[in-house]
Amino acid sequence: MSSNIPIKVERKEGMESYYAESIQMVHSIAGFKLIVFKDKAEYALDPSVGPSALIPRSIVKEIITEINFSPQQLKILSKVLNDQLKAYESRFGTVALPEQTKKTDNSSASFI
Repeated sequence: MSSNIPIKVERKEGMESYYAESIQMVHSIAGFKLIVFKDKAEYALDPSVGPSALIPRSIVKEIITEINFSPQQLKILSKVLNDQLKAYESRFGTVALPEQTKKTDNSSASFI
């Protein structure tokens, strides 16, 4: 016997929203972890360019959140994402991807 239980979606007061500048996906026998980052640049002064010239010294990847998935949850998410992308492309046109470099190690992590 099944019943329709209403689902309420609430947004926590003060919850922040971020643009995911990069993500990393890792997996183990137990499941998958999606790590979401935002990037911050660290700058240094370069007097040879000018008295107030800032030169990027490094990029700091700050972890925003980590989301854990079972293999079944990730497969469902994959289907939902693919369906949404197809709907987007049918409305707005094909999304072109930049050329990616090939992974050369045997790690289980994918980083984009």
